[in-house]
Amino acid sequence: MKRTEALNELHQQWVPPFRANCIGDLHQSLEVHLEELHKHALHMFTEGCSKALEMQRLGRKGKIGHIHITFFRNRIIRQDFRCRIYWYDQALYADPLECFIEYDASWAFRYLMKFNELTLQESKKYIGKILDADLLLLMRQEASLYMHYITNLFRQVMKVAVEQETFLQLDKEEELYIRSGEHRDFNELIYKYNACVPVTEDIRQKLIPNELDEYVHGNFRNIDLSDMYFKLVNLCYAYFTHTNLIGSLLVGCPLIGADFRNAKLSHANFGHSLIHGADFGGADLSGAQFEEVQASYVTPTCEEFHIPAFSPTRFEGADLTNAVFVNADLRGADFRGAVFEGTNFVQCRLDGAHFLEKDLKIIKLSSEQREGLKIYS
Repeated sequence: MKRTEALNELHQQWVPPFRANCIGDLHQSLEVHLEELHKHALHMFTEGCSKALEMQRLGRKGKIGHIHITFFRNRIIRQDFRCRIYWYDQALYADPLECFIEYDASWAFRYLMKFNELTLQESKKYIGKILDADLLLLMRQEASLYMHYITNLFRQVMKVAVEQETFLQLDKEEELYIRSGEHRDFNELIYKYNACVPVTEDIRQKLIPNELDEYVHGNFRNIDLSDMYFKLVNLCYAYFTHTNLIGSLLVGCPLIGADFRNAKLSHANFGHSLIHGADFGGADLSGAQFEEVQASYVTPTCEEFHIPAFSPTRFEGADLTNAVFVNADLRGADFRGAVFEGTNFVQCRLDGAHFLEKDLKIIKLSSEQREGLKIYS
């Protein structure tokens, strides 16, 4: 067997199952330890805000314009799993004085080491064909999958972190961008802070033409967007907390990770939208339409490999009276504490969904749907 053939066989035959195995183990570990990891990440972020605040009080740091969660691949391959969180002023990398804390991300990268060990053992069967440099390159490439899990943890943490007194006390630019990625390289926005309070009429006028198809991380908190029409508009990670969306159409929209907590959503239509990881906690969803939405949160496998939103789609404490979920994929969704009366789950996939035992007495589900539910007393 030639060297190229050995490499192709390793990548095509062995890497996919090893990848699914290790990412699957990480995913299942998160389900057990998520609350603990969330608290620790919040503590570390708040500690960093305190450090930046003290530097501002001493006149050594300007207004904060950027916060970066930064990964170092060279560290990772040396099994040093610390990443850094930097607080920059508006000058970003030209900020003359660094302010950072280090965060231990070994909870994620230990599974990358497991992947590396599996590929190492398999490579020994191809004597002299697969080199250490090949495995090193493979591990560097795989690292991005695990970075994504850490990024998603901090994306969830930011919902709480930006409401902490220490963050609020920071002297900040009018717009502050929180990003996650590699050191001075590609990164993605995980939270956008905007000091301006959104004005209902300004926002409605901006949205009514429905010409701009992307409002990722948009700030639509606490305004009146009732009877609006969104079709195929990208609203991933947008913020609609306490917003009035009564009777609005959000058809076929990407709404991954969107925050609808305590929003007024009665008779809104989310048909055919992607709502993975969206949070509808405490929202009024009476009469809302969710036909054929995609909201699954499942352990990745070879057959269905993906990096999902970091948490299940949440309906905790929501009013689901007469809500319609026909043909929806709701695997892993959390319905604990929701109000059910006339809620329609016909032909829904509910494997791994979370329900209170008392609610299952009033919800109409088939015997097949009841199998595999996670039930709580």
